[in-house]
Amino acid sequence: METQSVRLSELPTDLATVMAYWTDLCAERPAPAWRDVDLVQFPSRLLPMTMVIDIMQPLEKSIFRFWGSELTRIHGVEMTGKHPYDLKPLALGQRLRVDYQDIVNNKRPHANHYSFMTRHGYVHAHTALRVPIMNDGETVSQIIVVVDFSPEALARIRDTGSTYAEIFDAKGD
Repeated sequence: METQSVRLSELPTDLATVMAYWTDLCAERPAPAWRDVDLVQFPSRLLPMTMVIDIMQPLEKSIFRFWGSELTRIHGVEMTGKHPYDLKPLALGQRLRVDYQDIVNNKRPHANHYSFMTRHGYVHAHTALRVPIMNDGETVSQIIVVVDFSPEALARIRDTGSTYAEIFDAKGD
């Protein structure tokens, strides 16, 4: 699995729209509360690739509150009500644990490019934006993750000059 940080100022268009919506909801707070969020305000093509994680302590007890339908197709499993760190490949689940801990600790959004081999044997690549939700204004209670594997997101991955381009070239994507 490959991963690379993405500056929030360099998000693909639809993820930038989600980021702007989250920022507007924050107002003077570090993050909005779950009651303030309306997922229908996200670009409609991203809803099937959106997930919401209820954060528990210890972090390993966290579960998916919402798991978009397209994610089931990509990963081959429905994860609503399950632990994020059980996702396959194992390296992906482990990486998610690190990424979610970063959001819990720092209480700020972040984005990454990911690529990994799916259980069907093809390379999947996407950009993911993660934003914290804080119901009490102090503790991260949920994390919303929005995945974009649009041509724009894939082009940004290919343009990085990283091993992503090598993976795509080797697979003929």
